[in-house]
Amino acid sequence: MGHVILLGDSVFDNQAYVGGPDVVQQLKDALPDGWSATLLAVDGSVTSEVADQAVHLPASATHLVLSSGGNDALMQEDFLTGPAGSTAQVLLALSAIASRFRAAYRSLLSDLASLELPLTVCTIYDPSWDDTEQVA
Repeated sequence: MGHVILLGDSVFDNQAYVGGPDVVQQLKDALPDGWSATLLAVDGSVTSEVADQAVHLPASATHLVLSSGGNDALMQEDFLTGPAGSTAQVLLALSAIASRFRAAYRSLLSDLASLELPLTVCTIYDPSWDDTEQVA
């Protein structure tokens, strides 16, 4: 039998945000008989923190599902709303942000791949900001 482990952030640890069943409950309801699902994801986690969740993997884990990165992006909100001196300054800053995120995400994927379990990676994040400048 399979045992699916959800790792990451509030995309999976979303009980506080939904009126109905949360993601882990919906997954449990959809899995075949005999399969189980465990939520290790923690609302608010950033990519560099997710490997700590994997330390708590049960021995019965057969599949990993990851959703991470949204909170890393949200932590850059000050950059998006701050002043810019030049286009070059903005592009260099964006490049640095992307490089840091890429390094953290690659490190996480490497850590999870070393567990030698099937890994599904979800990278969907669709914030619902009221500010039209942030939406664009």
